[in-house]
Amino acid sequence: MSDSRKTWEDRWEGSEIHERITPVGRMMFCAKKRVLTEAMGGLEARTVLEVGCGLGHTLRVFKELGYEASGIDIAPSAVAVCKRKGLTAALKAVEDTEGAYDLVSSDGMLEHFLNFEPPARHLMRLSSRYVLLIQPNHGSFMGLTAAFLATLLRGHENVFEYNYRIKDFADVFEKNGFRMIRSEPIFMDVFRLLVFKRSDPTP
Repeated sequence: MSDSRKTWEDRWEGSEIHERITPVGRMMFCAKKRVLTEAMGGLEARTVLEVGCGLGHTLRVFKELGYEASGIDIAPSAVAVCKRKGLTAALKAVEDTEGAYDLVSSDGMLEHFLNFEPPARHLMRLSSRYVLLIQPNHGSFMGLTAAFLATLLRGHENVFEYNYRIKDFADVFEKNGFRMIRSEPIFMDVFRLLVFKRSDPTP
């Protein structure tokens, strides 16, 4: 098992028995769900791929909204939890995934890469129209505070994050033919929902 697969399996192992989510975590997810639901209303999409679907929280929102949504993850425990919830999920890395989806989504994945451009390119490769990201906003005061508290209180559980700025993501996607069409604050700007649109949508 690769280092990254082991890291994420260690993170999610045991979640099929008991999902570890704090009250603050629940509040954050409710805030994400509200902003995500609003953002999706303005997009022309039918098929959705959630990359790094984790325990399926975001994937379930797409399903509830009526999209043909599936997810992939490299952690067997995470995929097992998603399937137990009735979600379509597969044990697969993004670089091994083929196909074309109207929208490719990722919630809190890219910040764990020292160089996030290669996995971001895979998100773009799989998208015929949009890429949607939910990212920690390390450029906001509340984002920095939340990251500090998370490290202080749960650093032994959390997977390390690099403190990329929202502009860093915008620059990489733009130079690869995707322009940012939406940037929305979530939970007092602790996170940002970003939507990128392919400059030349494929039919």
